[in-house]
Amino acid sequence: MLLQKLKSILFLGMLLFFFPFSKINAQHLVLSDKAEISILTCDSGNELYSLFGHTALRIKDELNAVDAVYNYGYFDFRTPNFYLKFVKGDLQYFVAIDNFNDFLAEYVYEQRGVFEQKLNLTTLQKQKIFDDLNAVLASDNRFYTYKFIDRNCTSMVVDVINKNINTPISNKVKDSGKTNRTILYGYLSSHFYENLGINIMFGAKTDRQFDKIYLPLQLMESLKISKNDKFPISSDTKILNINSAAKLPFSIWNNCYSYLLFFILIALWNKKAVYISYFVVNGLLGIFLFWAGFYSLHEELSLNYNILLFNPLLLLLAFFIVKNNFGLALKTAYLYGIFILIYIGLMLNKPHFLMFSPMIATNLILLTRIILANRKKLAN
Repeated sequence: MLLQKLKSILFLGMLLFFFPFSKINAQHLVLSDKAEISILTCDSGNELYSLFGHTALRIKDELNAVDAVYNYGYFDFRTPNFYLKFVKGDLQYFVAIDNFNDFLAEYVYEQRGVFEQKLNLTTLQKQKIFDDLNAVLASDNRFYTYKFIDRNCTSMVVDVINKNINTPISNKVKDSGKTNRTILYGYLSSHFYENLGINIMFGAKTDRQFDKIYLPLQLMESLKISKNDKFPISSDTKILNINSAAKLPFSIWNNCYSYLLFFILIALWNKKAVYISYFVVNGLLGIFLFWAGFYSLHEELSLNYNILLFNPLLLLLAFFIVKNNFGLALKTAYLYGIFILIYIGLMLNKPHFLMFSPMIATNLILLTRIILANRKKLAN
């Protein structure tokens, strides 16, 4: 990422160097009538950060020797407290400029497909977009606070286009009518534990219906049906790189089978130390989710009903069991059982219900076993 940043600064510097004393420079270049603006859509990769693909904006003007890619996908790993800032939701991403050939070469190397859609814009609209982008690059506005759904590399490009055309880009894509969680779920089918982690972390906002373009393939689809006034906004989609990242080989652990086996073992391994440890881990996870919901500026992490399952009450339940306080352990178990029933009711229509079913079943089995054991001890 640092190398990409340096390349971007170098390319911008080259533009400034070649046109230092005229109106033709990175800030005030007058595009020719032959200038083209297009949207680049990059296929998903196998790394977590690349699973949802990428969007960038290309400006090409052969008469002025410009072929630049404006890329809103940059961030700096050297940022102090990087991971805390990412969780909190105040990590600063920024727009930078790439040479087109360098940009494409990176995706060819990663074997990821790249598609281009040339925008049908007026000369004035092209110039306005170009001027706006360069003004942003030269100011503190090049930085933006990243949000999972509301503000990312795709939504920022959508905002740039919508600002300069009369008819907003259409939201009527195949994802219309789906919830954001359902949409994201479909991108993670080959990455079981990543999918599980995202669905544990994301709360109620993710279950809202899709209402804006925020993923690269959504934008590519939308441009095929959107208009600039009365005319289609894009021409046919051009394939710049056909390769798709090779599918990951079957993993002996990152799959639903290892996950299911783990919960079967927990449910059947009737040892006090095992289920006490299990409850403690679940309770600590509940505290983390509760903390993240209040600490983070990411709205996707707030109102997380998974706290009903990963409940801090489990820490109390584990404590009472260790202390042989049968009465309080029984009451806590009953209260947690009520929370699980509420959770099941909330989950029935959710796409991740099946994924979470082994956890729910295991917790119910352990809870039933504890209730029966403590009732028996109280009776004696």
